[in-house]
Amino acid sequence: MIYKKLFFQVLLRLSFIVLLSLLTGWLIWGSAYPLFSIGSMLLILLSSYKLLVYLNATNRLLSQFFLAVKNDETALNLRHADKGKSFNDLRDSMQGVNQIIKNLRVKYQQKEILSDAIIENAAVGILTFNSQGLVENINRKGRDLLGVHHLVSIKALLKTDSKLVELFQNIKAGESRVLKTSVNQKSLHLIVSCTRIKLNTDNWKLLSFSDIKNEMDATELESWQRLISVLTHEIMNSIAPLTSLSETLARTYSQIDAESVIGEKNLSKTRLGLQVIQEQGEGLMNFVDSYRQLTRIPKPQIKTLSIQHLLNHVKALLTLDEDTRIQYDFSIEEADLSIEADEKLLVQVLVNLIKNAQHAILEKGRIQIHACTVDEDKTQISISDNGVGIKAEDMKNIFVPFFTTRENGSGIGLSITRQIMRSHQAKIRMESVYGEGSRVELIF
Repeated sequence: MIYKKLFFQVLLRLSFIVLLSLLTGWLIWGSAYPLFSIGSMLLILLSSYKLLVYLNATNRLLSQFFLAVKNDETALNLRHADKGKSFNDLRDSMQGVNQIIKNLRVKYQQKEILSDAIIENAAVGILTFNSQGLVENINRKGRDLLGVHHLVSIKALLKTDSKLVELFQNIKAGESRVLKTSVNQKSLHLIVSCTRIKLNTDNWKLLSFSDIKNEMDATELESWQRLISVLTHEIMNSIAPLTSLSETLARTYSQIDAESVIGEKNLSKTRLGLQVIQEQGEGLMNFVDSYRQLTRIPKPQIKTLSIQHLLNHVKALLTLDEDTRIQYDFSIEEADLSIEADEKLLVQVLVNLIKNAQHAILEKGRIQIHACTVDEDKTQISISDNGVGIKAEDMKNIFVPFFTTRENGSGIGLSITRQIMRSHQAKIRMESVYGEGSRVELIF
């Protein structure tokens, strides 16, 4: 509406000048009073001058407004001028727009102050730096954890721990890593997560990190308690019959004199007792041997391994299985998918997981082995079955050594599997619905 008024004002003044020009031409060439054309020419000059003044005033107003916006001058004060209602309406509109910009800036500044306060007082360390390693921001918790008063470049942390700097430089977006380090003679277990931000042409990393040593100590204690509970249960189950039989045999033979003849009944009881002792002893030896397997996992020999080759290897092993109840489905999204891993150890992992799936299928069923890329730079191998699944109360113990839900299970398969995955810096996740089936994900 304002711009229409301005347009109308300019059009009116131009029309007046055009009409005066026509009148001047008629007075000079078509009338008997050519001297009157001098007056009309003066009016043309005066009208043109006023039009220029009007346009210049508008331009000055616009320039003043845009210069104030450019220089962040929120206290803009455009005074009223006697230039007409349309000019004053334009001034009022600019003043209103400037007030909106002022309010937005105040609101943005308030949000910025609030965000800075939240970041500075966050319960986790927050660090941002660019591709050259120059630090833009580090909050109070971050400074406390890293033992610094201020930080200009992450390379300044080399004197604290070079592995920490290497982790900060190499960690990828969406990735989380745990590093054991020491700062000012204080042991830390830092869990570091990364987010990548692109500003203009530079890539920035935003790291959040915290010390989980206390949580790890609590988890380790809980794991030891579970392990001791399982070990105690297994050992007591093996030793209790031995103790009982030993007491029975000792009591029987204490009642026999040195010169007495041992009867067939006592001999039979002795043979049976010794047989039970032998069986229990062998069971205990097998149990100890299983424990030794957990401590003798070889260090992985890392090489580039084709996923297609790995699955073909496992598929060849399954052809030796005569169990026709189960249908196996192997699939891979990309034929050239590969990982850095130890083939022998990964074959062991997949075979362990497939055997667990086999035992979970009571009648006929299907086991699906699928490989794909997830989160752009991660490779996932999943093993799914439609077996009986695992009860919710048993899920928290599935990786505890010697815990098993099978009658003849050793309880070390999943423990060994998790150790092998950890030695590859990889993850294993398991989910199960009792009565429907289970799914295991191996993420490299």
